[in-house]
Amino acid sequence: MARIRENRPGARIIHEINVSTYGPNRIDLIAVSPAEIIAVEIKSAKDKLDRLPAQVEAMKGCAHHVIAAIHEKFLVEHTTHAKAMHYERDGTYYMRGLPDGIGHRIATWVFPEKRRCVDPTWQYDGLERWRMPTQGLERSLPAAAINLLWRDELVQLCYSLRISTGRKSTMPDMIAALRWHCTGKELTLGICKQLRARECCEADAPIYEVAA
Repeated sequence: MARIRENRPGARIIHEINVSTYGPNRIDLIAVSPAEIIAVEIKSAKDKLDRLPAQVEAMKGCAHHVIAAIHEKFLVEHTTHAKAMHYERDGTYYMRGLPDGIGHRIATWVFPEKRRCVDPTWQYDGLERWRMPTQGLERSLPAAAINLLWRDELVQLCYSLRISTGRKSTMPDMIAALRWHCTGKELTLGICKQLRARECCEADAPIYEVAA
């Protein structure tokens, strides 16, 4: 949380948020800026990684960026050379890298955050620092991001974007209408606005956008 606040000081952090889409449907943490969502899945030393690949894919469908924060116990041992080694055992050099299923298409934070390479001159200790995703400008949210919203929030979004809705309108009806009539920019700004204003048990205080 501290690292996200440092890099996204204007974002609202929300814990344990559900998303009514395919795959695993709860995200540990999201950081919502006026036009950006970062989703974070946290795996402590007490967790398992068997669901992580599916969780990552589901989060990629509803956020601009996905971060997997994993405990160092999940790192996998590989043989390497003396410059890159993290440790030596029986005359063989080893380093520890990311487990299968995470890949390098998302940011991975290994905690604790520290240098693991023994040689101070070796510049390729890729897991040493937590790299924050670059903030994208003018990028629409993925299609499934709208599934983060509750029914009342969809009603408010339809109203704000002048999309016709009524008491009998279902959530799929409203989502279909919003996707048909609205631009990616409108949906991105609208979804973020609703999430920043949502009343939550575990979250920063709501943020209400002031009309220009």
